[in-house]
Amino acid sequence: MHPPVEGCTITFMDEISLSGLVFFGTHGVNTVENALGQRFGVDVTLWLDLSRAAESDDLDNTVSYSAVYKLIRAEMEGEPSKLLEHLAGRLLQRILRHDKRISEARVRLSKLNPPLKGSTTGEVAVVLQRARGWVEPEG
Repeated sequence: MHPPVEGCTITFMDEISLSGLVFFGTHGVNTVENALGQRFGVDVTLWLDLSRAAESDDLDNTVSYSAVYKLIRAEMEGEPSKLLEHLAGRLLQRILRHDKRISEARVRLSKLNPPLKGSTTGEVAVVLQRARGWVEPEG
């Protein structure tokens, strides 16, 4: 790795991405969505400094994407939300509270086959992006 340069501050903003995740859930406003369920797509980006992990090759120096996946799955397969916006907010809260090294997170949440009259294909999505200060610490 490069040695520090005197008088120079470098800010790292690295990313961990989980893309193309698909879950089955019963979220939605319509009673048929709650009864039958549907497929949802999730893409998550985490911003954090990964320089220690890049140097050490040690899992303790990064955020485990496996652990983040389990958080996402628990929310997606858990208590139903009526709105995509609410569910995306729940995901962001869980993710940002999971590890204080995550400085910012972005969630793209989509209904892969939304109940739109006259449409048999397509998707609808919401995107929320928040910094760590957006959530109150648990406890």
